[in-house]
Amino acid sequence: MEYASHTKQQLADSLKELMCHTPFNKITVQNVTDNCGLNRQTFYYHFKDMYELLGWIYSNDIFNQMVEEQDEPWETAVIQIMRYAKTNRVFCRNTIRCIKKEYMESYLYPVFRNWVEKTGIAITKNKYISKEDKKFFIDFFTTAFVDYGIQWVSHGMVETEEYIINRIKVLIKLIGNSSDKHNKIAI
Repeated sequence: MEYASHTKQQLADSLKELMCHTPFNKITVQNVTDNCGLNRQTFYYHFKDMYELLGWIYSNDIFNQMVEEQDEPWETAVIQIMRYAKTNRVFCRNTIRCIKKEYMESYLYPVFRNWVEKTGIAITKNKYISKEDKKFFIDFFTTAFVDYGIQWVSHGMVETEEYIINRIKVLIKLIGNSSDKHNKIAI
């Protein structure tokens, strides 16, 4: 692992560890650097503030989950992301409780949008769909995954992976069944 990436990961691991028992908004740069044996200048060399570090963690961790499953069906990536959230339950819930929803969305939206574009979620890969409709569907599914994910974590991650996968499949099927002969959504 390259030195800069290793240092970023050290800072990220330190923040995640601290967030297991301290709210994000109570943790300082000094707390993070003391916890991992680095100095404040090192932190500021890599990140402008705690929010950028937090964004890096989510982007990096979620992106890595999705990249590992890139050639798999979309369901596999959803399951991996849900398992990540469950494994990092305290960290994820702490984040959602302590920061504005807009920050969370800004961390997750670009990663999920890229994923939705590439995975082939049924509707977005249809060759008969217009560019305008394709953009709408990508935006729709990105927003749905991000917002529902935030809500799911906020409410304690009660629903199982299988339950959510099945609900998404029903939605995709309903969208597909409400189409005309070219498989475009009837409006």
